Amino acid sequence: MAVAQVHCSKVAVRAAEECVQLHGGIGMTWEHPAHLALKRAKSGRIALGSAGRHQDAIAALVGLPAPG
Repeated sequence: MAVAQVHCSKVAVRAAEECVQLHGGIGMTWEHPAHLALKRAKSGRIALGSAGRHQDAIAALVGLPAPG
């Protein structure tokens, strides 16, 4: 799960930000659900832990020093 979280937390937020950017002003209004995807992606990243924390956990499991 930690490997998936390292990749997906960054990608989900980036994809949602690009979606809002693509839709322009309507992407941040109640008329389009793009803003909800961005809010969910950012809150998920916070709730499930940052990518850095998961990278540290993976490094500890395989016996490597934590990435700097």
